[in-house]
Amino acid sequence: MCALESINKEPWFHGLLPREEVRLLILKNGDFLVRMTEPNPGQSRQLVLSIMQSEGEEHNEGMHYVIRMHDGQYSVTEKKSFFNLQSLVGFYRHNRISDEVPTSICLNPIGRQKWELNHEDVIMTKTLGEGAFGEVKLGTLRHANGEIEQVAVKVAKLEKCTKEQIKEIMTEARLMRHFDHRNVVRCHGVAAVEEPLLVVMEFVQGGGLDSFLSKNNVLMAEKMDIIAQVAAGLAYIHKQNIMHRDIAARNVLYGCGTAKVSDFGLSRVGTSYHMDPNKKAPIRWLSPETLTSFIYTQLTDVFSFGVLCWEVIENGEQPYPGLLVLEVHQKVVRDDYRMIISDKAPFPLQEMIKKCWLRDVNQRPNMEQVHLMCCKFVDRRDAKTSPDQASAQLSGNGKTKDKEKEKDKGKGKGQGKAGGGGRMFLKKKPSTPAGNITVKSIVGLKSKATKKKK
Repeated sequence: MCALESINKEPWFHGLLPREEVRLLILKNGDFLVRMTEPNPGQSRQLVLSIMQSEGEEHNEGMHYVIRMHDGQYSVTEKKSFFNLQSLVGFYRHNRISDEVPTSICLNPIGRQKWELNHEDVIMTKTLGEGAFGEVKLGTLRHANGEIEQVAVKVAKLEKCTKEQIKEIMTEARLMRHFDHRNVVRCHGVAAVEEPLLVVMEFVQGGGLDSFLSKNNVLMAEKMDIIAQVAAGLAYIHKQNIMHRDIAARNVLYGCGTAKVSDFGLSRVGTSYHMDPNKKAPIRWLSPETLTSFIYTQLTDVFSFGVLCWEVIENGEQPYPGLLVLEVHQKVVRDDYRMIISDKAPFPLQEMIKKCWLRDVNQRPNMEQVHLMCCKFVDRRDAKTSPDQASAQLSGNGKTKDKEKEKDKGKGKGQGKAGGGGRMFLKKKPSTPAGNITVKSIVGLKSKATKKKK
């Protein structure tokens, strides 16, 4: 759309800003902005004028007027058209869009927020990973104060992204941009005014925890330190009223002795969420109550954290080895089966994992309680230390036998798994019976198996 070239410098233009973000910005009558949207798959993107004109009404999200283009002119009503978008906005800053709505005047332009980055401030270099909708690149970000920081940049190819996928990318970035914890990957912001869509993340030296565990001979002391760091990060996330919903070793980045929880593509705000049984889910990490009710809570995260602990102890091995996903579902739900915890793990760690796996959610500890248990068994501090304080003391204490970690330092390696968001962008392992499938399909498979037996 040629109009974009002329308006992408306008402060009231926000590019690919989803409606969910708009309602957080236009709050008072007359607040307005212009954005771009993709109404339906396959259709061209459209410009939208969003304005708050009924302040105070319950569930009010403002009005969204599609800006139509005809014969080189722009309009939001049939009564008047303009040769450019600046003229259209300028006119409605003094005149009503709708005669029936006195407050439909664009009084206050809402400028871009701190997290809405400019493309020219992001410089990308080498590729760290590739995927269905784009790639992850190493790069630098120039902050408003002029400082330059090394970052990981998710580059979304919009021609390959649906409206729903763009919404998921922006939702993940929205959740992450408020995080400020050394054991949680940070998001600096999003560059969405022009293409491609860029999500700028903290760069983490290292890579996926699952890969690190499988390639290195990691001492138990370091494993316990890693577990305690992940617990600190997840406890912090829960404190922000967010469910991660995909806790697993593959979604933790680890390097230079620091573990960081990443990949918030499935995360949701709140303490409870009803899963869509038609969408893929990490079955091997889910709790029995979630597998049966499709209701996800923060206590599901706790159960998943217990599975992550097992992964760490077993050097990144896939949970429930030797079992297909259908068999995992049946054994966990029907037989109340739990994996055997190696005797190599200290007894306090074994007991903590068992508590995370309790079927009775009323008996299962919350993440802050789990973190306090971790503080005790790593013998770092007393049980009253907060997740924020504890994480600062945890990282970098364990040691890895394998010297490969030292060799990798300074080589620019890191975030090969998308730097805190690999689910959306990076190529997955080939689909196998052990991979993620929908809960609904598992129920269907169980039904077919029962009929065959009859």
